[in-house]
Amino acid sequence: MQEFQEALRDIGVTKSSVEASEPKTAIGTSTDSHTREEIVLFQSLITEAEIASVSSDLFASGYYNLSVSEAFKAIDNFVSEKAKRPRGSGTALMEEVFSPSKPKLVWTSRTTKSEDDEQKGYHRLYAGAMLGIRNPTAHEFDWVEEAETALELIVFAQHLLKKAKLAKLSK
Repeated sequence: MQEFQEALRDIGVTKSSVEASEPKTAIGTSTDSHTREEIVLFQSLITEAEIASVSSDLFASGYYNLSVSEAFKAIDNFVSEKAKRPRGSGTALMEEVFSPSKPKLVWTSRTTKSEDDEQKGYHRLYAGAMLGIRNPTAHEFDWVEEAETALELIVFAQHLLKKAKLAKLSK
């Protein structure tokens, strides 16, 4: 499979037909290849099966952008299922599910300011992650090109997944 993917990349199938002179990314643009150390680090840090199963092989093969995209899609799928499949996906899903005013998933009773702040803050983190990470990695080639950046984003995805696992359906 890896040889097939490399062959596709070699002939330009995975590249956009219109190449920009400079990448449209706020994330690093180095083309450093992955190392065994980074793979070992990935394997030791990424322990949630939903994330590891969709991103581990891609990360190890150097497909950093795709590994990040798949990790955030895993969050999207998990949240959708946990919230009993509300409308939409991505940013719209997270806006609805974690809405501070009428959330479908909550962590607390939201009776104190801190509990309310937690709901508001994570609402923004989930929606922002879909808008600022999932969408660019799903719609742009090589948005994330460095192993270190990919690993940081996948660790963040794992945190969001773990937090979603702790959430309960609101009453």
